[in-house]
Amino acid sequence: MHKKLEHMLFGNSQNIKYYAINGILFTMVTVLSKSYAIKFLDRLGGEDIHFSLFNALPGFVAIFTTIPGILMIQKGKSKRKTLGAFFYISRLMPLLLAAVPFLPKEMQPMVFVLIYGLMNFPESISATSLQDYTGDIFSPHERADALSIRNQMSQISQITVSILVGFILSLSSVNRTVIIMYQIFIVLSFLIGLKEINFMYKMEPLVTEEEEKTRTVPKLKESLRAVFSHKEYVSFLACSLLFHFGWQMGWPLFNVYQIKYLGADEMWLTLINVLSSIFMVISFTQWKKIIKKFDYKLAIALATLGMGLTPILYILSENLVTLTFMQPVTGFFTAGTIVVVLGSLLAASPDEYRTMSVAVHATLTSVTLAVAPLVGTYIQEVLSIQGALFVSSSLRLLGSFVFLMRFLGTRRKPS
Repeated sequence: MHKKLEHMLFGNSQNIKYYAINGILFTMVTVLSKSYAIKFLDRLGGEDIHFSLFNALPGFVAIFTTIPGILMIQKGKSKRKTLGAFFYISRLMPLLLAAVPFLPKEMQPMVFVLIYGLMNFPESISATSLQDYTGDIFSPHERADALSIRNQMSQISQITVSILVGFILSLSSVNRTVIIMYQIFIVLSFLIGLKEINFMYKMEPLVTEEEEKTRTVPKLKESLRAVFSHKEYVSFLACSLLFHFGWQMGWPLFNVYQIKYLGADEMWLTLINVLSSIFMVISFTQWKKIIKKFDYKLAIALATLGMGLTPILYILSENLVTLTFMQPVTGFFTAGTIVVVLGSLLAASPDEYRTMSVAVHATLTSVTLAVAPLVGTYIQEVLSIQGALFVSSSLRLLGSFVFLMRFLGTRRKPS
């Protein structure tokens, strides 16, 4: 029975099996160590300045560390072992967050924020490298299956662990007791992270380590020149950055709209997030079929079109019941965007310089991540929450439109 279930889920591919399990454990680590970090900071006495730095610092850290870190991995004797080293560091650093409550009270919020920002040094490198490593372990025709299965099972993991953690945290209203719970969760995330890395090591790349050692590592200037001279990649990058700016601009606005304007409490937030996640799980299989039928170029235009409509759905939702019933739509298109952005990036990157292509994309989307939420908040102050959501929607739809133009442009080219 166990073997039949494995075959139904993963086919005959051990790499897909280990990739999916790695994704499940990665999600568990993220929920336990980061999902409630903002509330942890709040319970330590964090103020507005600390919350602003909490959101901004990780993006700024990633801007300056992703490409140097990727170069270190490229120059290592084994990409898998060097990648694993960065993952070990990224799983160790949250333990420093767990130690913050032992510091003097007045130091705790700022130290917490600084550690959280610096955590993005190994995390941005390891996450970006894992995207590149996906290209090493799966052939192009396997990637849609692998990404779909990993994301589907990761969402199931997120729903389950989030509900469990939320329930445990609700058992006490005593500040000190909840802080101890956060510390326990972080230690547990470290232990799960060790198993997560173990499954990453089990994935076998298409190129052996002996063959990898014979490869020459291009210099930085040569890699950047090659990446930016590859027209397919540059067109994808331009479209992606435009869409990402509008996408990331909406993230803080959604929280403000749900909590401040519609009055959502923890129960409503859990209901909204869980319902969206359930429909994401259901939708990954559909997006895999769309990608195989129409290719990534059209699939990404369709997925980002739906993401462009999401802020409009928020504007039209004047109460929490309506907003909750909108979640199947947002979940469907969010699932598509998660799958097609990475798949499109790998498809558009020149094979020889794929690592640098992924690093450049990650670095530039970190720039938009550092800036876009601040722009969204500024527009909200100048116009209104509805006006800011409309601007976010317009930029997302513009991103979808240029993705569509990119698709139509390739169709017009002669074979």
